[in-house]
Amino acid sequence: MSSSPHAVFVPWLHMHQPPVWVGEGRSQRLIGNLEKMLAGPENSEERWNAGWYARAYANPARAVERLCASGFSPRLMLDYSGVLLEELARLGRERTFREREVGGEALGDIVAQLARVLDTYPEAIEFAGTAYSHCYFPATPERDHRTQILRWRQVFGELFGSAALARVRGFWLPEMGMFGEGPEALRLIRLLKECGYEWIILPAAALAHPDGWSREQLENRVHTLVIEAGGEREEILCAVRDTEMGIRQQSGQDARGCIDNTLARARALAAQGGELPALVVPTSDGENGNVMMFEFFPNSFVPLCAEGRQRPEIAFQTVSEYLDTHLAGGPTTEVHLRPGGGSWIGGHDSWNLGERRRSILAAVEDLSWQFAQIREGGRIDPEAERALLLCETSCFVYWDQPFWADQAQRCLVWAKELLERVPVPPL
Repeated sequence: MSSSPHAVFVPWLHMHQPPVWVGEGRSQRLIGNLEKMLAGPENSEERWNAGWYARAYANPARAVERLCASGFSPRLMLDYSGVLLEELARLGRERTFREREVGGEALGDIVAQLARVLDTYPEAIEFAGTAYSHCYFPATPERDHRTQILRWRQVFGELFGSAALARVRGFWLPEMGMFGEGPEALRLIRLLKECGYEWIILPAAALAHPDGWSREQLENRVHTLVIEAGGEREEILCAVRDTEMGIRQQSGQDARGCIDNTLARARALAAQGGELPALVVPTSDGENGNVMMFEFFPNSFVPLCAEGRQRPEIAFQTVSEYLDTHLAGGPTTEVHLRPGGGSWIGGHDSWNLGERRRSILAAVEDLSWQFAQIREGGRIDPEAERALLLCETSCFVYWDQPFWADQAQRCLVWAKELLERVPVPPL
């Protein structure tokens, strides 16, 4: 058997559901979108979809547990937004999932299932950190970045324990949105490192493509991301999403296709002088669409683990495992951000372009500033702070639709009311 694989394959699933308002007037309340869907009319498409969405959130733990019990060594990267983790935990406590069957199986307590796998098979699933409310960092007030990052860590630690949190080494920027080269990017990377993160994953669209580099040289290696601004320098390890393989993952590529395409990248990289195994990291939503809900685990992930056992030239690791195994001395290549940065769909327009989006973002900025003034005065209210963070949910501006704009406005009104109730400390 070869002592070193030609390529390392790292499937990555991103999970999120936004908060939504239901009811009107004094009866309105803020819940998770998954709960809203689960409570839809009997036999409705919404309610049916909700069950399979919930099943998608349980699938990683179930598949990994069964594969490990059968003697396989699966590897999977995951990130769940903080608001989704909170919703899954609450629905588990309230027995909502235990009393619902999907595909002939009870959903059970999804967070408990994830916790069991993280404890029993800690090498199989690597979680990446992310923002609490799935905020789009380039469109979120910078003064709230730290709170978004730390509140996710608090939620994750409370649900899965300090040992699991200590293994969270990488960071997923929601929507893979990153600033362009400049002081904002430098401060964000510095903040992530201060919060304990060792590496991030970025889309190729956010990076300046070095002259003479092939796609594989950019997307299938780990680099040092270097940011220089105002006479300061900051750097962090950077994995890069394999754009085409991410699309293929979302489209249902089978195990053989994954292996063939991964090894093709390894051959291309080796021909261009690459000495380390190619790192192939396809990322996609873990629940959107029929493929991810119904096909990914039985048709792609499980067969991939089985077939991969017979292919020593390809290995299955998490990103941190790859770093520890092949890059103990650090990468020898450097990359920089594009002047405008980027996202998983290219640019930032879907979060900040258009009158409706700009109006919401301006209101969020004003609320954030008001909260900052109160916090500087020594008044801190966890509920008001959480409300502010929820106002920064990316879905409220991404879709640019009346429904989501209304959701944003309701959140803003609610958050402002909570802010106004924060007591003034005695002199």
